[in-house]
Amino acid sequence: MAEVTTHFSTWPWQHWATERPSAAALSFGEQSFSWHEVSERIEEYAQGLIEQGIKRDQLVAAIAPNSVQLVWLFLATMRIGARYVGLNPRFSDVELNAILGELQPQAIWLPPKSTFLPSLQEHACAKASQILRLLPAIQPRLVPVTWQPSRAVTYTLTSGSTGLPKAVVHTAEQHLASADGLLSLMNFAASDSWLLSLPLFHVSGMAIVWRWLHSGAGITIPKSSDFSKELQRVTHASLVPTQLQRLLDFPNNTVDNNDRQLKEVLLGGAVIPPALTEQAEQAGIACWCGYGMTEMASTVTVKRADSSSGVGQVIPHRELMVKEGEVFVRGASLCLGYYRNQMIFPATEGEWFSTRDLGEWQDDELFILGRADNMFISGGENIQPEAIEKVLLTHPKIQQAFVLPQADKEYGQRPVAIVTTALPLDAGLVSEFEQFMAEQVTSFKRPVSYLSFPHHLSGRGIKVSRIQLMQWLAQQDKA
Repeated sequence: MAEVTTHFSTWPWQHWATERPSAAALSFGEQSFSWHEVSERIEEYAQGLIEQGIKRDQLVAAIAPNSVQLVWLFLATMRIGARYVGLNPRFSDVELNAILGELQPQAIWLPPKSTFLPSLQEHACAKASQILRLLPAIQPRLVPVTWQPSRAVTYTLTSGSTGLPKAVVHTAEQHLASADGLLSLMNFAASDSWLLSLPLFHVSGMAIVWRWLHSGAGITIPKSSDFSKELQRVTHASLVPTQLQRLLDFPNNTVDNNDRQLKEVLLGGAVIPPALTEQAEQAGIACWCGYGMTEMASTVTVKRADSSSGVGQVIPHRELMVKEGEVFVRGASLCLGYYRNQMIFPATEGEWFSTRDLGEWQDDELFILGRADNMFISGGENIQPEAIEKVLLTHPKIQQAFVLPQADKEYGQRPVAIVTTALPLDAGLVSEFEQFMAEQVTSFKRPVSYLSFPHHLSGRGIKVSRIQLMQWLAQQDKA
């Protein structure tokens, strides 16, 4: 495998425009851009941002789903030395107001015809921000910002214990170190293309862009949330298990008759059934899984998916230790810190970052047991919700499961299961689940009740917020 490097003497797209100017770099629907065209387009939009008054170190917030325009905006923002933060377009007005009030961006970008604009203009914090347009420069000129990989370039929101997301700050150097480590194991060649299947407001989507910039390969941007057609034209994708299963279930959607064949998939977001990865491997698709976090610019450990529930070994540019049952990490991809009150505060008190994840090593493989924050006590017994959730997810009729504590006069707290099921959750199905769990876990770990997952909390990001689920559960208790 060719050696990969994080060292660029200029902006990555300018490097590839010099090295491989006519090579395919980016595709969006029927549009295709070479590295030379990508570099030119970024310069034009960067100049357009300067003409609108955006300056280096200012914060540009984007409230939008993935699109080619969003990618241009992100790269152009970085090109002028400004900083980029993506916001989930599914945020409610209340959430958006709180987050914008905390971040106080100098400019906000929304896609054309965005429904957010009228309500956004009512937010006091947004009124102080400039509403950007993505336009090429009127008078082309040289952008006076050089490549400085140690400058802060991105803020990525991650869930906070209070419910208000924290803004994690990374440099280009840290993002490239993250990409370099993963690509030392996954083969992402110049002729390959990775599907931008995850949102740019999430670290997993951001990581795809940096792997593309690092490798000089291709990136394919879907035109909608249904990217089955785009999967026919890429070699790499980041998917959740249900997406991969859908692809394998409909062989007519595979790419046997195309120049490109999907050959490597990075799986995440849910428990991965061994039968799924076996089926994929037989179809010529290598499946990878691992463990990561926003603060480390995505992946920390990785492996070829197998029947083990472990998350693999530590990849280059990262270090990991388990101390008193808790996972600690450090390395070249660790963030600068958290942005709040117009300042960047360190994410660590020393050399190591405390993940608050519980883990252990088994035969040189890391196993994540759950979050320390999620543990609760029931009748004097420690309950780790993730352990119960793993068992629930082995039932064929349960598609998603969360276990939360519910107040109880006798035991203090008891476990309650919130599930997404293949069939309506009626008394018969609940009885089936109760019998199943009675055979699988000890009595104090069995959920005392089963509730259907609230629809209004689905589709709001890659991860479901346990805090919001707890708030919803508390409302059910009062009802």
